[in-house]
Amino acid sequence: ILSIRIKKALNPTMIEKGVLEKIAAASSRTHIDARKAVELLSKSAHIAEKAGAHITMDLVDRAMEEIERDKYVAMIKNSPKQLQATLFSIISLSSKSKRPLHTGDAYGAYRSFCTKINMRALTQRAFSDIVSELDMYGFIQARVLSHGRYGRTKEIIVNLPETLVLKLKQVVLMEFDLNPV
Repeated sequence: ILSIRIKKALNPTMIEKGVLEKIAAASSRTHIDARKAVELLSKSAHIAEKAGAHITMDLVDRAMEEIERDKYVAMIKNSPKQLQATLFSIISLSSKSKRPLHTGDAYGAYRSFCTKINMRALTQRAFSDIVSELDMYGFIQARVLSHGRYGRTKEIIVNLPETLVLKLKQVVLMEFDLNPV
């Protein structure tokens, strides 16, 4: 399928040797879907065209990163406002501190953000459920820490590239009609 697309839409001499195999291998490893392979080829060609270069292995890697970033951005744009506010609070607080966050700190930042945007804040229990949801979607990593009789808390870590974090912040601020930072 990729070979046919290349013959119909692209100049085969503009594609570095091994790129086709890399795209096929990457898409079969992650999606096992020809549409994803075609999407990756298309994105790679678009980036190469912008740069005025051949489609190289490095451009394919960059295209994979952009597709992944776009997926996160689209997901957060279509999420409920409470989830957006929770994510914004967590990523804003984590960029100020290099240590892992705890649920109480993140909830305090969330409540402050809700006050700023004039939105009713959820209870801490509901907030904790949204944190678990963000963990499930891969935006953050949250693990429960037990402090014995002193209770439990979640340790929250944001392991997203800085460029994606900045883009997510911009998207959420735009969704709340605030000026992006």
